[in-house]
Amino acid sequence: MSRPTHVTIVAGKTATVKVDLKPLPEPKGPFGTLRTIGGEKYSAVYVNGAYMGHVDEFDNFAQGLLLPAGEYTVKIVSVSGTPLVEQKVELKANETVIVHVTGKA
Repeated sequence: MSRPTHVTIVAGKTATVKVDLKPLPEPKGPFGTLRTIGGEKYSAVYVNGAYMGHVDEFDNFAQGLLLPAGEYTVKIVSVSGTPLVEQKVELKANETVIVHVTGKA
């Protein structure tokens, strides 16, 4: 894993950043589905610290986040930055886990 790169952008100036990206390995199944219910539609959804999308993308029967079976930490943060939910979930093959968002910022 490479080190983070820090970039300073000065107002009124143009900064060019060149980074060589490497693809992640293809996920291996079996897979489970993570869904969300409740909360603000644009609240951010993080899985193990990585941004995955917003609540509205995972909130109905036809939507969900497909992940390899395993344990994950799911955190949902409002648009204002207020944490709404943080919980550990276990996804099992061919099953759906729903994270309920009860709070609002």
